[in-house]
Amino acid sequence: MKQTYQTSLLLIVLIISGWSVALGQNKQRYTHHSPVAHHQVALEVLQASKNWIDAFNQGKATQCGRAYHHKNATMRAMPFGVKQGRVSITAFWSSLIAQGATQLEYTQVAIEVVNKNTALLSADWRMNIGEGKIYQEKWSKENGQWVLVYDDFEVLKKYPAPIVYEANAVASHEALEAVIQTSMQWVQSFNQQKAAACANLYAQNATLNGVPFTSVHRQAAILSFWAKLVKDGARNLTYHQLKAEAVTPGVIKLAAHWSMNIGEGKIYQEKWVKEQGKWRLGYDEFEVLKQY
Repeated sequence: MKQTYQTSLLLIVLIISGWSVALGQNKQRYTHHSPVAHHQVALEVLQASKNWIDAFNQGKATQCGRAYHHKNATMRAMPFGVKQGRVSITAFWSSLIAQGATQLEYTQVAIEVVNKNTALLSADWRMNIGEGKIYQEKWSKENGQWVLVYDDFEVLKKYPAPIVYEANAVASHEALEAVIQTSMQWVQSFNQQKAAACANLYAQNATLNGVPFTSVHRQAAILSFWAKLVKDGARNLTYHQLKAEAVTPGVIKLAAHWSMNIGEGKIYQEKWVKEQGKWRLGYDEFEVLKQY
């Protein structure tokens, strides 16, 4: 009798454990943050980067150095060497500004959100005395402020004499901001079951490749796809670890992990194109990697 009781108890425990595992496997991922939280992180870091560029172009070396507030801040500035700590880094920028460096401009900016407190930024850069590549700026949020933890850049070309040019130093940042905000609008429209509003953010000749379910062309067909998905109960679309890259002044690429109440997957590419002053999706490719 005792053995039968123990066997029955073991079976009950195994059944409950199986249910728990099954429920865990079907639980939507990435819900520890809001659907567009990582969009917002990207916007905050882009603003912090813009503030840094503005400070540099105004000759405010101390303010530039203050951005490296992290106790272990490191700057790898090739071919000049490695600077560690805010004092050493500030001295570097002070010396460069004193030599007449200004007109810093970032182009082809790319940003990758790691989590709510970490993001990575890269770009091409130029100023009046030379040009080069930013391989990585690692930004960290500490006490509500975004600060630079690691900065790795290189001078690829030094001009024989300073040049003067007119350019928007943060045009690439602004293009990314506009697309990220439009992407937020798209996600919010989807979660409000507004399929038409989602479709309206595609170009008329856009292509949507939704693996493994569909490959459709043109805005009308794309509307039908999203309308059916919403009608079937898809909700709570959430983007995770957003990546955005300014390819040209008129093309931005975006990628991310995603989840909703019915499954999860990967956005391989949203290609946003600027048409008549407005950003529209020209190509959208994603894959469903798991259905709940």
